[in-house]
Amino acid sequence: MTAARKSFLLSLVFHTLMGSLAFFVLIQMRTPPPMVKIPLQHITLVSLSDSAPIPKTEKIVSPKPDITPPMPIKPLTSQPTPSAKAQNSKPTPIQTAPSQTLSPVQTVSAPPSSQPSVQNAPAAEAVQSPAKPKIDIAAEKRAFFASLRSTIQNHLRYPSAARRRGMEGEVGVRFSLSNNGTINAISIRHGAEIFHNSAKTAVASASGINVPKNLVDSLPMEIELTLEFRLNS
Repeated sequence: MTAARKSFLLSLVFHTLMGSLAFFVLIQMRTPPPMVKIPLQHITLVSLSDSAPIPKTEKIVSPKPDITPPMPIKPLTSQPTPSAKAQNSKPTPIQTAPSQTLSPVQTVSAPPSSQPSVQNAPAAEAVQSPAKPKIDIAAEKRAFFASLRSTIQNHLRYPSAARRRGMEGEVGVRFSLSNNGTINAISIRHGAEIFHNSAKTAVASASGINVPKNLVDSLPMEIELTLEFRLNS
């Protein structure tokens, strides 16, 4: 096999792989976002699963200090001083020496030590971590789609040609809503052609609507709704 033929085969394999890769990326990019059908008069949303219960906070109480009362102090009593030994003296036949009288010894008592009153330390107040406010995503979705519906309804204009002819009808509209509130890819699904331009204009007027931050992650999405054109009887 010549070098030119090898180069041709390698080039063919390389371009085949690149073409397959490009085709795969194109298919992934063209995958449509999820569609939500919203009728104009009523909005029905699927309820979300119950949120996980908020864990209960446990009260933390500091233990009471273990205080042992001191031992009572016994009063000290001084011992009486022993009497002095009588000195031996030879008795005289004429006069006897009088015995020395000892003065009583005073007893000194130490004042009892007053035991300080020990108060139990107050228990620490229960510490509770503040619970985060529960966010009702379902309620936010209902409020947001109601606002979107109201904005489109306020910009809906009855075509003068249809009014003159006394025509009424319903138009199904489908569009894409991005996470920044921009509306793109507006298309008519069904309905009389005389109402098409009015329906597209009303939907386009809602582009740039303020999307709540809690709903940004659920976008973009495809939305389909039905616009009704009715004459006052």
